[in-house]
Formats: sequence, structure tokens, C-alpha cells
Amino acid sequence: MYIRRLVMLFIFILVSADVLANDYQLGVILGAPTGISGKVNLKFKRSIDMALAYSLTDKQGLNLHADYLIENAYQFVTKKGKPLDLYYGIGARLVSLQSGKHDGEIALGPRAPIGLNYFLVDPKLDIFGELALAFDVFPDTNLDLEGGLGIRYRF
Repeated sequence: MYIRRLVMLFIFILVSADVLANDYQLGVILGAPTGISGKVNLKFKRSIDMALAYSLTDKQGLNLHADYLIENAYQFVTKKGKPLDLYYGIGARLVSLQSGKHDGEIALGPRAPIGLNYFLVDPKLDIFGELALAFDVFPDTNLDLEGGLGIRYRF
């Protein structure tokens, strides 16, 4: 029942961002958690990124997060002249817990990611790495460090 609600919330966020979108990205993220990653690029170097994934950490279960990101906060130039773009943001995370004393409950709290993007023009790919602090406030307070590497195709 919770899983269906999480999926519906993920779809709602993606569809409602359509009004302000410049382009979309869809791909995968590998790490903690691992799953499907989506991103909607907005105006003024802002974006919303989301993931519907599964976590195998101590917070084992289906994981949904959405973040409001500030893109191109800083650029690192590589030897080939293509920049790595630093981004950061704030968001929220929901985890459908499937183990431990809170089995069957939902963990909820804010999330603060920081990461690097590398853009390829042809094919239109976004390769990224990210670390995020997640602070669960429900059902117990808990601080987690999430991280992953991913790739998304730009539409």
C-alpha cells in the first residue's frame, strides 16, 4: 500500500514540474540507494531531481527522494576542456522500511545533496556523482549519508 503511494507521488512530482521544464533526463543511479533517476531542468540554472530506488543499507526498503538543486554553482575544468559542474540543494526523502523494529513504517525527513555533473553532447548523457545527508525525523531521528554514481539521458 505504501509502495503504491510512493510511486504515485514520484509520478505526480514529475508531471507537475512539466510546466516549468526546459528538458528532462531519465536514467539510473547506483549506490545507496540504487534505482531509477529522473531530473527536470528548470530556468535560471535550477532543477528538480528525483529517484525511485531500493536501499540495502540499515534503512532497507523502497526509497523515494526529490531535491531542488542549484546547478553550476562552481565549474571545474578538465584536461579536455569540458567542465565538471558542482551542484547542491535541499529536498526530502521517504523510505518504506522493510526491516528492523519499524518494519512496515515510513521514514521521512529532509535531504541535502551535493554532487558533480559531467555533460556529454553526443550522445546526450549526463554522468553524475552525488553525496547526500539525510536526516530522518519520523519514526525515529537518524542521520544517514547516501551516495551514488549515475547516468541519465537528456530528452
